[in-house]
Amino acid sequence: MTLGKDQLENPPSWLIDGIAIGEFKRIVKENEKVNIIGNLDVNNLGAYCNSYSMYLKATEGLKGKSLVLRKITKNGPITVENPLIKVQKNYAEEMRKFASLCGMTIDSRLKCATVKTTKQQEDIVDEFGGI
Repeated sequence: MTLGKDQLENPPSWLIDGIAIGEFKRIVKENEKVNIIGNLDVNNLGAYCNSYSMYLKATEGLKGKSLVLRKITKNGPITVENPLIKVQKNYAEEMRKFASLCGMTIDSRLKCATVKTTKQQEDIVDEFGGI
């Protein structure tokens, strides 16, 4: 399958910061080796890059911080999870989802390889019949 790639030449204007833009450029460069991302993937790739940037920010925010915090309630102090952990988990999940949609995970690449192998087998049967 051949996809257009002209929309990959420049990062989308809606990427949230330099981290997302840098990740977009890095992935596009890596894609030149495997050729799995094209114009139809720009939105998913951009969403991945924005999620990546936000994940890094949440992770940086957790550096040196306690994973649990004391919160004062009307019933007294309680221990709660640092809210940045939930933010980090949410962006990690977003990254996994968009990476899979763009063929950037091992699972999604194996799925593509299986489809390609099946197509090659069908082509051989079509060409040579049931020899």
